[in-house]
Amino acid sequence: MATLVEIDNLVMGYPLLKQRFKAARLKAAWDILNESDITFHEERLAWASGIINNYDVDLSVEYLLFLSNPTIQTSGNASTDNDIQFVVNGFVDVWAG
Repeated sequence: MATLVEIDNLVMGYPLLKQRFKAARLKAAWDILNESDITFHEERLAWASGIINNYDVDLSVEYLLFLSNPTIQTSGNASTDNDIQFVVNGFVDVWAG
């Protein structure tokens, strides 16, 4: 588990992690465009369209939720692309809801 200082460093001091998070959100949005109609598809599609239409949309709340994952807290910038994408994909329905 990350210490309080480590959590603050993740929030305030890791621009590379935030950039990779933004890219993972964009990839998730692209994937949603290719989904068949599934539960919550309209909400997911609205979220995906928002990401695609405004890549730099205020992402602070979504980023803070992303940072709640223990793997991301532990690994920080050393998180793998797979870990980042997995965590982002896991939050899409929350963000879309």
